[in-house]
Order: sequence, then structure tokens, then C-alpha cells
Amino acid sequence: MLQISVAAPCNGSGKTSLLLAILQAFPGVFSTAKFTTIYRNEQFCPVGNSGCPCHRLEGNYLLCEDPKVLAQPDTDTGKLVEAGAREPFWGVARPEGYAALVDLLRRDRFRDSTRLLTEGNTVLGHMTPDFLLFVVNPCLPRNWWKGDSERLMEAADLVVVNPFLPEADRNGVVHDPSVKQTLARHAEKCIRGQAGLGLDHWNDRRPFDAIQALLAGRMNPAQP
Repeated sequence: MLQISVAAPCNGSGKTSLLLAILQAFPGVFSTAKFTTIYRNEQFCPVGNSGCPCHRLEGNYLLCEDPKVLAQPDTDTGKLVEAGAREPFWGVARPEGYAALVDLLRRDRFRDSTRLLTEGNTVLGHMTPDFLLFVVNPCLPRNWWKGDSERLMEAADLVVVNPFLPEADRNGVVHDPSVKQTLARHAEKCIRGQAGLGLDHWNDRRPFDAIQALLAGRMNPAQP
């Protein structure tokens, strides 16, 4: 199995846009898996989506493969389905439920031939990707970042910097200097994202070339 993962420090960073850029560059190749973590005792959706599987969670995890739910328009999973994702699913879990959820996926869903794109941070403690992209929107403040952000940025193969604002709206935006300082420590692996374009059309082709090489079996994932 080949796993390409996208993680981020907070909501609004551009995870789904990056997944779409990958799907556009490699049409019909990847299955997609969105993972949402529930941290509180009550059932709720972290992004306020009343139609998502979060509201169906009764135990420690839930695996949603319902096409009607996944293909809802104007949702993250709906965009991935529209972009041609194969065998999409959505895993919802409490932190203590990820081990059982991943065991289920490995036993019943994943095959040697699976080519999987994942979105989510917590699941990466149970599924080690072959290639990890960490996406940051520097227009969002550092105090929004999750506790695992520094560790995942350090582990990432590349850091995609995506200020998802139209050029006309960027004047006057004050970037959090601590975000800029954090990115500077990883400058050698930072690249500028280009929203709306497939990876194969980005000015910096490092993510496209790396994924293409992995798909061709020519690259050892342990190599830089």
C-alpha cells in the first residue's frame, strides 16, 4: 500500500485544496480518507456540519462509506468525490478509537494495491505515510495551531505554504511573526502552494515529482 498524507496545524489551512491538487495531477489513481477527531464527550462536528458522520458516533469510532453522505455538495468529501477520488471514506474517532479503526481498515479495506490519500493529524500516530505534506496558511494566527503541529512539521517531507486569500485582499493582512519564524526554521522544505492548480502545474514541482516517483516505485520513502 502507498500512503500520501496531508496534515495541518488548524482548520482553514488548505488540506482539502491540497488533496484536490493531488487528485487533479493523478486522476483516477488515489482513494481518499478523511479523518475527524472528536475530543469531547458529547457528539458534535468540529467544523459545524450538521450532516456529517460526527453526529452518528456512538462508540469510539465510526467509518462512513455512504455515498450520499460523502458526495454532499459544498463539503470537503463532496469536492474529493467530484474530483474523482476512488473508494472515498470518512473515519470519525475519539483519540482512543483510532487503533481499532485503523485495524479495521487494514483488515477489511486496504490491499497491497491501495493508493491512499489521507487528511488528518491524529491518525498519523497509527498510520505512517510514505510521503507527508504539511500545509500552513500563514494568514492564520499561531495560537490556533494544534499541539502536534511542530512535530508533524518536523516530520513532513515538504511544507506547503498557502495564504488562501485573493491577491486583492492580502494588503493589510498581518502575518503572525511566530508563524513566520516557525516556517523559517524549515525554509529548505517550504514551497508556495498554488490554489486551484494540479500539482503538475505548480511552479515548484517537488511534491509532484516525489509522488510520481513513489507511484513508479523508483523512490525509497526514507530518502529526502
